[in-house]
Amino acid sequence: MPCLLATNFPIVPDDKQIKTEEFLEACSKIPSIFDLLGGKVFYPVKNDVVGNIKKIQDRFLQNPIKFATLNQIIEEEKLETDKALKAKDGGGIATNALMWLKRGLLFIILFMEHLLKKDYGEDMESLKECAKLAYKDSLQSYHGWIVQKLVQAATSACPYRSDFLKKFSEGEGLSVDEVLVRLEEYIVNFRANVDVIYDLFETTGAEKTHKV
Repeated sequence: MPCLLATNFPIVPDDKQIKTEEFLEACSKIPSIFDLLGGKVFYPVKNDVVGNIKKIQDRFLQNPIKFATLNQIIEEEKLETDKALKAKDGGGIATNALMWLKRGLLFIILFMEHLLKKDYGEDMESLKECAKLAYKDSLQSYHGWIVQKLVQAATSACPYRSDFLKKFSEGEGLSVDEVLVRLEEYIVNFRANVDVIYDLFETTGAEKTHKV
């Protein structure tokens, strides 16, 4: 497993312009979390996150200067008229990918926060409830009945908290106690970046509410 905590999310600058390359570098480590959560059963969610990262990466590499920030990608794609660059819902491909990526990232953030707070139920060893809470407040409202059932099946396969943290700590080369401390620090910039992206979609009108 790649060292997730070794690559922090960038500090959000005062102008709220998030640098695309730094953001994607931090995002590239996130999919490994799904391997710890349940391996194959979480593959569809992991695959979605990986695919969305790649779409944004591909767009960035077309013109690293023009698309230096996520803000620039959204603004530029709002102006484009080339149908080949549009997603099925009419938004830009990279903008649409970022929209879904932020939802997947919020799921991970909420999962980490509940994991640390231990506020997800009476049985603190059952990460199933932790994942269900995180899903409910991130992706669930954008998923149709079939996808919801698939995700619910995946969350039911979540490992015990102690097993998850043991594997996590082994991957990071840290003790469990050290991982918990580092994780709490890691979430600060992680959440700050995602919160800014949510605000960006709201202010630009790029948010879509259709279900899949």
